[in-house]
Amino acid sequence: MNLIEFTNEALDAIKLYRVNLNIPDSHFLRVGIRQKNAQDKGLLIGFDEMSDKDKQSEVQGLNVIYNPGQVFFFAGMIIDFTEQNGRKGFKFIEKQKVK
Repeated sequence: MNLIEFTNEALDAIKLYRVNLNIPDSHFLRVGIRQKNAQDKGLLIGFDEMSDKDKQSEVQGLNVIYNPGQVFFFAGMIIDFTEQNGRKGFKFIEKQKVK
């Protein structure tokens, strides 16, 4: 199982945000959870500095960091980027739901 996958739209958006927000090279793309709740995993994506507790993996050309204790909440998911009705954002999709 892959750690995580990104759609082409998500990859493009991440690269654009990194440039437009002037994210320093010392920051990596973090994937994780806000809270450990079985009903609402509170998944998150953002740029952050790596801590001594983090693991790093290269995924589709991106350096992704994560807390190894959280990996089971998002492992194998796909991250997509959507724009609808003037709203845009990242969305985590369980792989078996993608057709």
